[in-house]
Amino acid sequence: MLAWLSAIALASSPVAAGDRPGQEIVQIREGAPVTIRPDRAYLIIRVHKPKGVPTFEPVLMRIPARAEMDAYNVAKAQAFAEAEPKLKAERERALARKSQAEAAGKKFNGDIPPVPSLETFNFVYAGTLNVNAIANNWPFVKGQPDSLFLVETLPGDFVLYGASWGMGWQGLHVCFCLGTVGFTAKAGEVTDLGTFYADAAKSKSIVPELAAETGFGPSSDTPNVLIAGTVRPVAPGTALPPALAGVTVVRGEYRAVGKYFNPNAGGVNRLVPVPGVLSYDRGKVIDVKSGKEAPGAYPFR
Repeated sequence: MLAWLSAIALASSPVAAGDRPGQEIVQIREGAPVTIRPDRAYLIIRVHKPKGVPTFEPVLMRIPARAEMDAYNVAKAQAFAEAEPKLKAERERALARKSQAEAAGKKFNGDIPPVPSLETFNFVYAGTLNVNAIANNWPFVKGQPDSLFLVETLPGDFVLYGASWGMGWQGLHVCFCLGTVGFTAKAGEVTDLGTFYADAAKSKSIVPELAAETGFGPSSDTPNVLIAGTVRPVAPGTALPPALAGVTVVRGEYRAVGKYFNPNAGGVNRLVPVPGVLSYDRGKVIDVKSGKEAPGAYPFR
């Protein structure tokens, strides 16, 4: 499990679709034709941003298939084999400088690289990015306070991984590693995920869905602004844009996801409870549907 999470973490710097090779999501912009491909899944999500609330973006992670993880592990092993001689030489040179300084009675202030290993190797994967932010500047329908986004992606199981600031550099600014939700998106289907809500956690939010878990004060920002977020499933009868007339849309079914590890996030929080889906009992993440503690992101099913 940890190996899988570490592998994903190394590739978890989400950027706007089309900005990097291997990006697996495509945001369908306003006015663009909608063609449902049988080999792709489609997601509808609304982002709630009332006046006075900063812009934040949901970050989604598609859980990789075993074949994808195998390809990642092979690529990492090959890259490490190529880099290992250089890494060893760098470590030996640093140790030699340390010995020379100590022999001369001087203090050594340099860094000693760790013993090279596959586990600690800083590997940047060139394959498909399975962690992606939904860019706020590419809505399918722009509105106030809610804008609707339509995303084409690979089908599979997803986790609402965290949130990103909606301006400047995109990244996993806050990971919902202490509890979140997941869902399944099937090929050839359009899945409506309802509405995503987010705000800075240090001040009491004007968003009712976030009020209970905001207002923590500036000490909650360590070092980045802590983001509070949650979702609400789509309500029956919710109107869809005319451009989706004739398209069959299914209601997304959220499920609780327990704690998981990500070393690259700028901050860590838990998703604000989702009625009927996600709650907490002290430090435990509770699957409301079963009444039991929720499993982590891996394995998902």
